[in-house]
Amino acid sequence: MERFTYGTLPDHLKRPPATVQPILARPGKPTVDISHLTQEVAGIAHVLPMIEVKSPEHWIEIVRGLGPEVDAILPVSVPAYPTEVWNSHPEVLVERGLPVVFWPLMEFDEPDFWRWSARDMLSALGVTVHLVPSIAAGKSLLRALGTRRFLSHSRLVVFGEQNFPWNARSAGHLVTQGLGTEIDVLPLSAFRDGRDAIPADRVAAIWAERSARFVVGNVRSEALDTAMRTYLAIRDILAERQAFGFGVNCYGDLIINGGRDVPCLAQALLREDGYIASCDGDFIAMEGMVAASVYLDQPCMMSNMYPVTYVGALRDHFGDSLSPDLARFPRERWKNLARLGHCAFVGIVPAEMTPTGKVTLRDFGGTYEIPRDGSGCGVDSDLTGNVRATAIEMKFDGKTLIAAGVDVVETSRHGFNHCETTGLLEFDNLPKLIDNISREHVVIVYGDYVDDLKILADVLGLAFVRC
Repeated sequence: MERFTYGTLPDHLKRPPATVQPILARPGKPTVDISHLTQEVAGIAHVLPMIEVKSPEHWIEIVRGLGPEVDAILPVSVPAYPTEVWNSHPEVLVERGLPVVFWPLMEFDEPDFWRWSARDMLSALGVTVHLVPSIAAGKSLLRALGTRRFLSHSRLVVFGEQNFPWNARSAGHLVTQGLGTEIDVLPLSAFRDGRDAIPADRVAAIWAERSARFVVGNVRSEALDTAMRTYLAIRDILAERQAFGFGVNCYGDLIINGGRDVPCLAQALLREDGYIASCDGDFIAMEGMVAASVYLDQPCMMSNMYPVTYVGALRDHFGDSLSPDLARFPRERWKNLARLGHCAFVGIVPAEMTPTGKVTLRDFGGTYEIPRDGSGCGVDSDLTGNVRATAIEMKFDGKTLIAAGVDVVETSRHGFNHCETTGLLEFDNLPKLIDNISREHVVIVYGDYVDDLKILADVLGLAFVRC
């Protein structure tokens, strides 16, 4: 599955290609065919022309002279000769601080085992070394290097009061320190003020261009108009600030103060524009969504996760435990089952993640505590059932990435006004995820990407928890 984007993305929304510098240790047949490598990683990385080392002094000069555009050094050797210049003169690698990548033997798609000792020695000295086991893993590594560069000069915008645990004023600096993302906090008025002044013909023209992936359900025309204006106002702010994503604190500000101008449609449309978007202004979830959409190039969604074993908590929240059918799901399976739901629906599921390739616009669903009143513009989407997926969570410390294997079982219909649909998920090890969890918001991406996320964590210098 490919992430759907509309039109050409601005540069600040694109993952830049990683830049690698091949360095041939001595004259001879290289272990890596650079022309083949360049073709293999086209679109993912920029492979600079290979430099052949003439002497140890030349080696030191080369490494010290590499510019800031270089993300990694790719040492290239001559087969079966481990007495290389990086072994005899490794100090410059420690000094320079660039990662070292030993590329696999491409003809056989296997790791170059002659680099085992060099990896351990250089790592012991403090050099970051990647002994790549396969071409596929190498591509993931290069995408991770590009993602690191993407994050290093990135920006998010969150709107509304900061009164949830994902409080950007208090905890946002941890993400900035760990990943590089700056977080701007703006009031709701930032997108509300002037929204009504957006010309009606602009609203109509853009809706005509973009409506094919949406089914207009029972949403009122005036609510759809407001939703479109909210989208355009937020898009202008993101473009002005060169931000890659946004979130609005709905339940801690907008809704509890009587507003129903929820940004659900804005999320859906801005994702199509190449942005990241999460519910409730959860900036940590947006960093997890970067792992899915910027690093993996996959569509993703986020929502509240409710373990079905928490019968009392679900009954208090929904007025019903939403327990799965015992005939289909014996109780011994419940320990790994959870529901995914937000604002009466599964969540803001991208159209490409639905069975039909479309989503339905409905009046805003609210919750058991906030009754549905027919206003607002929500998004009702089904997940594709019987699909392997990965759940992603970044922790508040900006230093820990969690990934869990999961199967999407089905989308369940409940029929409650405040809870029409939820996704039913079966995790490989939900108890372990709960033990390590950051919060109830999880990011879901179709496909088994746990190993790829481990590579991303290594490149970003994050602790990795596999669940």
